[in-house]
Amino acid sequence: MDVDTIREFMSNDGLLLLWAVLALGCCITVILDLRHNNAHLGSVMKVAWVLTVLYSGPLGLLIYYYAGRRQIRRDSLWRKGFRSVAHCYSGCGAG
Repeated sequence: MDVDTIREFMSNDGLLLLWAVLALGCCITVILDLRHNNAHLGSVMKVAWVLTVLYSGPLGLLIYYYAGRRQIRRDSLWRKGFRSVAHCYSGCGAG
């Protein structure tokens, strides 16, 4: 693939609209989960997860379900790493 083909694909209005709808749906999902299942999280981490999912869409939602939920019994180094990256990622995006 050449650069022009990639640029044309990425600037497709339909693709951008699809991504916006997916990202919004994922944000709503994470907000509802934070309110009902993870109310114990601090407000900074709640904002961090919402921003992460807003920027990352479905991938961010998967990372949230893997690393951001308290209901998971075993906290591994991978989960801690994903949480740290999400926190940093949302701070950079907010800035």
